[in-house]
Amino acid sequence: MKISKNDVVQFTEDHKWAGCLGIVSEVRESIHTRRYLIGVSVPDNSGHSSTAYIFDDGSNIERIGTAVLVSGGDSDED
Repeated sequence: MKISKNDVVQFTEDHKWAGCLGIVSEVRESIHTRRYLIGVSVPDNSGHSSTAYIFDDGSNIERIGTAVLVSGGDSDED
């Protein structure tokens, strides 16, 4: 199944972020490659969280589903 913007993905065991869930915020395609920009929420000690953005070519992620609510994003599909 094709991974699209706003899909929820999980990093596989071969990735240093193994087990973490993220939301695809951007899909970049060129002639020979496809890359995904994945936002992962990272909590800090004060109870707040920030977002780490990680690129992946799709070989280290598995699609879990589609996010229903995405803050700060637009609703356009890629």
